[in-house]
Amino acid sequence: MLSEYSARDRELTQEFHEALLTHFCQGFDDPLQQLLYECSFGFAPNSSGERTFFIIAATVDDTEEILETCDRLIAKVADLMPGISKVALCFQPIDEQLDPSSESPRFLFARVVDVPQIRE
Repeated sequence: MLSEYSARDRELTQEFHEALLTHFCQGFDDPLQQLLYECSFGFAPNSSGERTFFIIAATVDDTEEILETCDRLIAKVADLMPGISKVALCFQPIDEQLDPSSESPRFLFARVVDVPQIRE
C-alpha cells in the first residue's frame, strides 16, 4: 500500500528541485549563470501532456539574451533532466513596470523548444 504524500515528501521534492536547478545554472559561464539565477523556473505538462521546463525572465531583453544560448540550454536540459520534452523560454514583467492601461500581455512566451531525448 502506498503511503500518503507527506509534508516531508514535499520538502524532499523541493530540496531536489532546488539542487537540480542550482546544478543546472552552475553549468554555464558567469554572465549566463548570473542571468539564470535571476530567473524563475517551473515544471508543468503542456496541453498534450508533455513535460515542460519553464525558464521565466523578468524582461524581454533577458529572454533574448537567454535565447542566444538556446542550443547550450537545450543540451544541458537533455543531459540533466530526462523526460523533459520541451523548454519554454518566457518573460514576465515585474508588476511595478506595468502600465494598467496597457493592453500588452502580462505573461508572454518567447519560445517553446523541443528537447531531443537521449537514447542509450
